[in-house]
Amino acid sequence: MRQAYCKQRYFMLLTVLTLVGFSVLFVRQGMMTGGANAKSNQLAQLQTQVDGGSYLYYAVKQASGYVLARAAKGSDGQPLGTPLPIAQFDNSFGQSASDAILSMQLSPDGYYLAIDGSSDYGELVWIFNIQQRQLTLTPANVMGNFLHWLPGVTSHTFLYRPMFPLGPNAPQDSTGWNPGLWVVDAETGAISNIDITMPSAFLVDAVPSPDDARIVYSTSKGLGLGSDVWMMNRDGSNTTHLFALPGGARSIAGMFAWSPDSTSIAYERLSDSPTPFLPAGLWLMNTSGMQQRYLADADGGHGFALTWSPDSRRIAYVLRTNVGDRSANFSAQSLQSAIAVVDTSTGQSWTVASQVQTGLQMSSNAVWTSGGKKLTFTAYNSFNLALGGTPRYWSAQVGDQLSQPSVIPLTPSLLSIVAIGS
Repeated sequence: MRQAYCKQRYFMLLTVLTLVGFSVLFVRQGMMTGGANAKSNQLAQLQTQVDGGSYLYYAVKQASGYVLARAAKGSDGQPLGTPLPIAQFDNSFGQSASDAILSMQLSPDGYYLAIDGSSDYGELVWIFNIQQRQLTLTPANVMGNFLHWLPGVTSHTFLYRPMFPLGPNAPQDSTGWNPGLWVVDAETGAISNIDITMPSAFLVDAVPSPDDARIVYSTSKGLGLGSDVWMMNRDGSNTTHLFALPGGARSIAGMFAWSPDSTSIAYERLSDSPTPFLPAGLWLMNTSGMQQRYLADADGGHGFALTWSPDSRRIAYVLRTNVGDRSANFSAQSLQSAIAVVDTSTGQSWTVASQVQTGLQMSSNAVWTSGGKKLTFTAYNSFNLALGGTPRYWSAQVGDQLSQPSVIPLTPSLLSIVAIGS
């Protein structure tokens, strides 16, 4: 799982960003759930017709390196069997201790899987063509980060943060290497650039609205300088500065998550600090950056996504449970976490699954099921960096603040897992 590698990834990114005059923790979020009910139904119908939507994807550790594997997906979002290998990463990727898979996200149309990985020389994105079973570096000749798929039942384009060109064939404009926020077509590799009026290295996070009309994004000019939050139209027009967070504690805005009805945005205020895993604040705002509300403390720095319920009322998030353990501020292996939910209408939050119920150190990767009544999640102990981890899927009743946690296992433990797709 990606958090097992977050410390090495943090210091790799810190080094890369310092080279271009920018030294701030780069945060990302998992693919946003949501969209109007009609759009969700269309997506579900489409995905039953293609390979991708019926499976869950994993990176698995083998002697030869990392392999991409998949298992049939059950009705509660759990695997129905052992993940089976379907593709091998090239160049022995996964044999070095510095190699890691940071995220894997399936495209809305179900035909492509975006895989964001890192090594000792930087971060690269592979696109797995599910029908052809081919892994390709996309975009080619560039080092950078996958951010999010653009929504839409036929969409296979994604937002990408370019960092460095790799060789003379890297995409450039008439004046050289001056990228902003890229929109990349997974099928063709075609790139379009959105000018954000500043170097792409300043970009922290960028997330499209469920209706694909707007993009919220944040920027920072360096460690200790805080961050700015912006809104623009999907084509890059009509850019509006929403607000600034001056440098200091919890002044890096990121991990944006639009509500399914596109009326609210949840996000995290992360610590503007070289300490990678300090707790973050979970906040809510409207799409104009107004009506700001603090909701809860959440885990910070590991990249766990905020996940809205289908009715746009509640948010599931990862709660750090060992806040007093200083070692967990620096080591991803020391984290202890739980799954929590906050009701945005009342501001009340509660824990729905923790180590008390599962007997395991960490819980994450929560997905809403049963129309918003339950959450499927994974629980696991710290992953072995050489052998992978053994996550197990569980289901939790969401209930309310007065409910006692009710958790049941859905699967046995999986073996040799290094990353779980979302």
